[in-house]
Amino acid sequence: MNKFNRSNLTPKIISIFFALTIWIYVMSEINPRITRDEQNVPVEFINIEEMRQAGFVIKGEADETIRVRITGRRDEVHRIARGQIEVKADILGYRPGVNNIPLEVSVPGEVEVDFNPKLIRIELEEIISRQKPVNVNIEGTPRRGYVLGELDYQPTAVWVEGPESLVNAVEVVQANIKLSEEFENINTRYPLKPINSRGEEIPNVSLQTAYVNINIPIDQLKTVSVNPVVETMPAAGYEISSISVEPTTINIRGQQEIVNLIEYINTETIVIDNIDENISRRIALDLPEGITVIDTPEVTLSIEVDPIVERNFEIAREDIEFRNVAAGVEVDKSEIPAVLQVRISATETLLDTVEAAAINIVINMEGLEQNQYTIEPVVEMPFLVERRAKQIQLIPQSVNVKVVSIDNET
Repeated sequence: MNKFNRSNLTPKIISIFFALTIWIYVMSEINPRITRDEQNVPVEFINIEEMRQAGFVIKGEADETIRVRITGRRDEVHRIARGQIEVKADILGYRPGVNNIPLEVSVPGEVEVDFNPKLIRIELEEIISRQKPVNVNIEGTPRRGYVLGELDYQPTAVWVEGPESLVNAVEVVQANIKLSEEFENINTRYPLKPINSRGEEIPNVSLQTAYVNINIPIDQLKTVSVNPVVETMPAAGYEISSISVEPTTINIRGQQEIVNLIEYINTETIVIDNIDENISRRIALDLPEGITVIDTPEVTLSIEVDPIVERNFEIAREDIEFRNVAAGVEVDKSEIPAVLQVRISATETLLDTVEAAAINIVINMEGLEQNQYTIEPVVEMPFLVERRAKQIQLIPQSVNVKVVSIDNET
């Protein structure tokens, strides 16, 4: 080395030293080393799909987080965005149960990284499939005067697949129906939801069948009368006084087009002969197809009989009514018996309502001039008695009447 080069070496070394010193100063004062903590950095689980295909999933929510500490020059540390911090846990190859999974943290740049915890504990469980019953929950009511018929739905059970703990928590697979003034039959599909024992929906499980086909007939209500159908013959000397049922009306239900045509419901036909006493018995209703009774399918049939008796009523001669007597003549009643009898054959109940004052004996004198006549009087009485009486007989059946001139009488 020549003398000139040796003389320049020392200043160069000194310059390098001063430059290094200045660089160290600048780096420590202007761009110092700093530490930055990031809390709750989410952990990304990898190979989840591969494990699912193998029949395993993470139990619960896979939302673990850790703390990450980054140390380095300020400009390097600040350059790192939170989203660039990657925390990964590879679950491939682990078995069901509790597992400690090591974490891998990566950040860009020339920085030092520390994190806590180093391991994360997760529980793996099997994916299972089990059949669960279908339940249909109905809220609300149909229109007034209508009622729900028998619920029918398909399927009645569906397969639920998912993590074992979640599938086991499923109590039923439920469809919810909300009614509001419906009056027509319901026949549609409703979505199904997996529900636990508290009525809460279970997430993260899948249903093999997502819908249920539901059929609910909506029946119309109606109050109609009961018609007794009786074929009966009273015993000799008796008469049927009444045939009745209790209750007289019943409440029925059925499809609207059927119910609208019905005004009454017949009883089953009852045949009874030679009745000589009152009868009461339970009989069934003859319901048309598609009609049901809300109250009771039977009614009480009552048949009442009355004995037929004869009773005589006395009518005085003075109470006989002569109608249409011609002018200038009058009736001589002297040959008419002082008392006439009206014999009525009828039920005892009917005869108890008859009074002699209500019976009228009438002789029609129309066209009769002065002479002697034998006439059959007419017996008049209340219409109900006259219609229901078995026989009405006047004793004597005929009377002698003389028509005389008023002048001759004088």
